[in-house]
Amino acid sequence: MKRTLSYVLAAAFCLAAAARPASAAGSVCVGCHKAQSAALVMEWERSKHARNGVDCLACHKASATDEGSWLHHGERVSAIVTPKTCAQCHGREAEEFSRSHHARAGEILASLDNVLAEKAAGMPGNNADAVNGCLQCHGGLVKFKKDEKGAVLRSGPEGRPVIDPDTWPNSGIGRINPDGSRGSCNACHSRHSFEAKTARSPENCGKCHMGPDHPQIEIYNESKHGIAFDANRDRMALDKDEWVLGRDYSAAPTCATCHIGGHTQKGGAAAGNSHDVGGRISWTLRPVVSAKQNLVVFEDGFKEDYPEPRALPKPGDSVETVEKVREGDALVSRKVTRKVASVLTWQQRRADMTAVCANCHSSDFTGNFYKQFDSLVDLYNEKFARPAKSIMDELTADGVLNAKAPFEHEVQWVYWELWHHEGRRARHGASMMGPDYTHWHGMYEVSKHFYTKFLPAVVEAAREKGPEAEKKWGAKVAELLAKDEHVWVKGLSAKEAEALRKYAKDRYGQ
Repeated sequence: MKRTLSYVLAAAFCLAAAARPASAAGSVCVGCHKAQSAALVMEWERSKHARNGVDCLACHKASATDEGSWLHHGERVSAIVTPKTCAQCHGREAEEFSRSHHARAGEILASLDNVLAEKAAGMPGNNADAVNGCLQCHGGLVKFKKDEKGAVLRSGPEGRPVIDPDTWPNSGIGRINPDGSRGSCNACHSRHSFEAKTARSPENCGKCHMGPDHPQIEIYNESKHGIAFDANRDRMALDKDEWVLGRDYSAAPTCATCHIGGHTQKGGAAAGNSHDVGGRISWTLRPVVSAKQNLVVFEDGFKEDYPEPRALPKPGDSVETVEKVREGDALVSRKVTRKVASVLTWQQRRADMTAVCANCHSSDFTGNFYKQFDSLVDLYNEKFARPAKSIMDELTADGVLNAKAPFEHEVQWVYWELWHHEGRRARHGASMMGPDYTHWHGMYEVSKHFYTKFLPAVVEAAREKGPEAEKKWGAKVAELLAKDEHVWVKGLSAKEAEALRKYAKDRYGQ
């Protein structure tokens, strides 16, 4: 009831804004900035914000308790606009986003990804690679420079706060703001026009979802979906207020269509969009070994993925959860006991996705697609990922590898790329119907490097430990390669070799 009331009040606030032009103070901002930053004003002037009386101060006005604020020509303002500001009008969207995977993207700060950026590719000086690379997509802690007493340093006649240049500018999707909120709405809704068509365009997602470890935009462009979008962009109604597949457009799906967009359902009713970007995902394709994803929703709105085979709680159960919160200039873990409101199984999450697919495809088509996709993930898991992970775990237990030195040996680098780059490419390729990324950039690379780099590097790391370890791991690798799925390495059977020779002669005359 309280949440619903807040949405009603926010809507009333916005309707009131829509009925009036920019405020007198806001008009002063516009007049000055036309000379100081003309393009910025031009973008705002063409926006729905401008047409509805949402002016500069509606977003940038701050209170005296905001440590990032200062008095600017008589108005207290802040340069940093956070989801708390946007929630004044967009309460539902802010609430949904705050519980999403996007909002937690800044938690990469302590992961192996950041170890590589800060250590292997970083130093000396500051974390320049992480600052310019990782944090511009994931977001990081925005900080102010402070004196020895902890007070924010200020500069110039207005006393403008000095932002730590290693933390700003930053529009990372999981940016951790000084007010404790997470995210940057302009990561997708580029300022100062904030056009819906920008957020709905695949290129917008491709700013971050690209490259060797998560090439979703490259896969999308390769897929039939991406080809259809490119050919029919002018039919996509990207600028409409409401944007429902099967009602407002039909030419192609974009990233937003499948993962957060509204769509028609059986009977003609429309399912609304959502800013909780992971809600329709039934596999996790990020870790070493993929797992089906269940979702536990708690009474306070907090959500947590429960990958199989993790036991699921029941509605009404009290569960200890761990969340990361900002305390000063640090991100700390906090244990909170919460009561379970509902459980969304991976089957239900998949059903939510297939409801989108049903706007264009038959149930047989979609069901068979998922069968193909599942089989690829299972193949990757069982033939390569689980054996490789088991080997790495046992090498660490044997003392061949040091858990505190994750990139000390060649085998650790090869293993990292095997799952983090090549394995992800294969899985994501299959998930989005990108055949080249599934095979040549994916499973081909996985298999080639598993056999020619990973397994030899296992024996080499053991050899460095000593003769006994080398003997043990040489035997283990030989035992693995003797399994049915790996015996092909020793050569094709006579029948298989003859079939290849016959094909080459018939097809190429050789």
